[in-house]
Amino acid sequence: MRRLAAVCSLMLLLAALTVPASAAPAPAAPYGIAVKRNLTLRLKDGTLLRADLHMPTDRKTGKPARGPFPVIVGFTPYGKTVSAGLDSAGLGPAGIGGLNPYLVERGYLGLVVDVPGTGGSQGKFDLFEPAEAQAGAQIVNWAARLPNSSGKVGMLGLSYLAIDQLFTAAAVGPHSPLKAIFPMAASADPYRDLFVSGGALNVESPIGLVFGYGVTRVATPLLELPEDPAAALALSYQHLLQAGPFELTIARDMLTNGPRRYDNAWWKQRAPENVLRKIVANGVAVYLVGGLYDVFQRGEPLLYSGLQNAAAGRPVTAPMAPGQPASDKYQLLYGPWTHIGMGTGQDLNALQLNWFDHWLKGRGTVSTRTPLHVVEPGGRRYDTTGYPLAQARPTRMYLRSQGRLTSTAPTGAEPADSLAFTGLSSPCSRSTDQFAAGLLSEVSAAAHIALPCTGSQQKPVKGPGETTYTSPSLSAPLKLAGPIGVTLRAASTRPETLFALTLEDVAPDGTSTDLSGGALLGSMRAVDGKRSWKGAPGGWVYPYHPLTRAAKSPVTPGKLTRYDLQVRPVFATVPAGHRLRVRVATADFPHLIPLADLPSLFGGRYTLHHDAAAVSSIDLSVLP
Repeated sequence: MRRLAAVCSLMLLLAALTVPASAAPAPAAPYGIAVKRNLTLRLKDGTLLRADLHMPTDRKTGKPARGPFPVIVGFTPYGKTVSAGLDSAGLGPAGIGGLNPYLVERGYLGLVVDVPGTGGSQGKFDLFEPAEAQAGAQIVNWAARLPNSSGKVGMLGLSYLAIDQLFTAAAVGPHSPLKAIFPMAASADPYRDLFVSGGALNVESPIGLVFGYGVTRVATPLLELPEDPAAALALSYQHLLQAGPFELTIARDMLTNGPRRYDNAWWKQRAPENVLRKIVANGVAVYLVGGLYDVFQRGEPLLYSGLQNAAAGRPVTAPMAPGQPASDKYQLLYGPWTHIGMGTGQDLNALQLNWFDHWLKGRGTVSTRTPLHVVEPGGRRYDTTGYPLAQARPTRMYLRSQGRLTSTAPTGAEPADSLAFTGLSSPCSRSTDQFAAGLLSEVSAAAHIALPCTGSQQKPVKGPGETTYTSPSLSAPLKLAGPIGVTLRAASTRPETLFALTLEDVAPDGTSTDLSGGALLGSMRAVDGKRSWKGAPGGWVYPYHPLTRAAKSPVTPGKLTRYDLQVRPVFATVPAGHRLRVRVATADFPHLIPLADLPSLFGGRYTLHHDAAAVSSIDLSVLP
């Protein structure tokens, strides 16, 4: 059993070896580290959870250091041994698995706990079910009472661990020991950020979830309980049975357009944007880290604006108002990073230490009037206040005949463009890497292999299933900063359509680099004007689609129809001499595969209009 556990551990750790370390080795720290394994906590419902406690030690004696110390909690579904192993080995962003040894060595207790129904913990697993947040709140109270604890608690971690931080912070109630969290790569709405893009199914990422949650959930008990093979196998079997409520149900609904194929009460319970007001009411400070190439690219700025709005007493989902004061209790660092490369090039150790020192130890300052910190591709940095940026103006450009993208609207008739639904596109794209969590780019970087799919490449300007619209060479840099909306007017020969958009930076040599993308399944085109953010007159920079079964409406063949597409936000500068390009395609493979909708899509031909009577356009957020 020990040998099997070692093999499983090695396999899981090797999967992470491609992730870059986020910072250079730090100078010698005041404390060493000792670990107590498999501490147990029994929840109020009787569920037994297991945790590992990483403690500061006296470097000379090796004994526990005199405290008390605040506690940093990592609440993980990936197995606490694997999660802490990544952090201890310096693999990936600092604190990726909920433990940052850098913090422990500087006077913090690190507590890594297996989520119910995973690792060494008993219970049920069903992707952020409400009981999981209640478990998180009980863990916080338990952590505050641990020996040598100061009674103050923070939370740390990436992805699932980041989302659990938000739900826990909402569940703890006022005057909780939980004072601050540091969620990296968190979703505002997992349905919209991960499961679909404009109602079109994201198949690529859920396949990854089968391994990320399903396989690790079954394998990790062998790592957590090597001394008790019978208990480990029993837990593995119990965890395997949880595939029914989550993985198998999701798979069924993807294949059959079942209930979870659409936004519904199940998904709304699992959307952190719906609990942001509670986080603010509970007084928990939040430092978010998000990425332009992250699977949660869309949602991370919305978490920031939602927290700021909640703090200001405004509607959480509204755009921040021009001149709205921003609280430094809620900050976002947003840059050109993939999911598993989050924060590359930034000193996350120093950021986390400063954040937790301030809120948990009363040291230092986090004071700033501009708590939104932007890092563009290429390294340009700036700090600002609101999202959308108050100084960014909605700027409309028009799709025109002969593949033009212009700042002037059409004034008369122009020939339309024809597209065929293909369902296939080149998989060599930023989208493929992005929704594989950045695995392709990180593997190639670790192997010192150039990967053109995420950089500049020569692309066709037209094909059976795609067409492009390109601006003239820019006379000055174009500073894109925020949400983007596209309006297409098109007719289809079939009762369903699929539009996949890519926004590209075209260099003088003709090669292009993907900036962002978006998509829309035609039957899900309904727009909720109350939740959408206005762009130039008559348009949106952030069209919000209900994406419910009730909102679904088949496309009428032959009828000219308006489609409003949400493009994931961009913070990038297109240099002078370059051109901006909008690529309109009928596929984004393998990211989007519309499965049960394919019969209504096959054989479809779209006529894309862009004349004075049927304008197609893009609304950009542009800094002066």
